[in-house]
Amino acid sequence: MASKLAITYYVSRDMLGMVSEEEYERFKDLLLEAFQQEWPDAQASIEDHEEAGLEVDGVKGQAQQDVRDRVEDIVNETIDEGAWQDEEIDPYGEEEVVDDEEEDEP
Repeated sequence: MASKLAITYYVSRDMLGMVSEEEYERFKDLLLEAFQQEWPDAQASIEDHEEAGLEVDGVKGQAQQDVRDRVEDIVNETIDEGAWQDEEIDPYGEEEVVDDEEEDEP
């Protein structure tokens, strides 16, 4: 019987910088969703920890390294995409855009 892939990723709040509790929870949810999409038959979990880390069980050798590499890619992509972040209010809203015609007037 083949063993089942189990992925446990330990998330450190520090890896995201200054974030709200809602942003942190949203990040963890998006990360778990991405893991489940990548490995639908695996047991995936996200745990809080002081330092980020990863445990992979059920595969060995190159397969384990491939999973580790892909997890790292997914984590970086999730951070970079920023979908977990609250929208910032643009201090230079559209209504403040300077019209070029006004600048040409004497």
